[in-house]
Amino acid sequence: MHATRRLRILPWVWVLSALLLVVVAAWWMQPDFEPVPKPKGQVRLALPDTQTSSTVSPCGAVFRMPSWGGLVERTPPRGEAGCWYDLFFPSIRATLHCTEVPVNGQLRELMDDAHELVYGHEVAAAGLHRSSLSEVGKLGMLFVLEGPVATPIQFFVTDSTEHFLRGSLYFNHRPNPDSTAPVLARMEWEVQRLMETVEWP
Repeated sequence: MHATRRLRILPWVWVLSALLLVVVAAWWMQPDFEPVPKPKGQVRLALPDTQTSSTVSPCGAVFRMPSWGGLVERTPPRGEAGCWYDLFFPSIRATLHCTEVPVNGQLRELMDDAHELVYGHEVAAAGLHRSSLSEVGKLGMLFVLEGPVATPIQFFVTDSTEHFLRGSLYFNHRPNPDSTAPVLARMEWEVQRLMETVEWP
């Protein structure tokens, strides 16, 4: 009777042993996966709050800009007139290069130059949309270029007779539309607010 019982148990022992052997062999023979280099990560940009502060430019223009930004004056290139300054935004690694020049009866030429600077980047752009500003004593245009362009936001605003302000937004890293889309939308809004609030003495 003991021999019969051993015979009944024996097949289960063999089945479990064989199964264990297969598992061990499969684990032992698993392929070594070659490490695959991962692409460089995109810049993680957090959007700050929407608070603004009143800012005075070196030429005396007053406008509202994000309180998390700053202003630094630049020396104009040789032979260039007006005031040159940067509005910088460290938390999103971006700079808005601004230039204020006197109109001196050359409004059409200044507007044409602003358009040419925009269209010079249009070759690399996937699209372009414009928003116009028209108020009593003030007009302007905001350009937003889509795609991997160096200056995705450009603008000008003027009182038509004395003052002309122009600006271009640059990121301090390689522009990637996927990672910068929320920031671009925010900066478009901030630049539009600057244009709407700018006043000259």
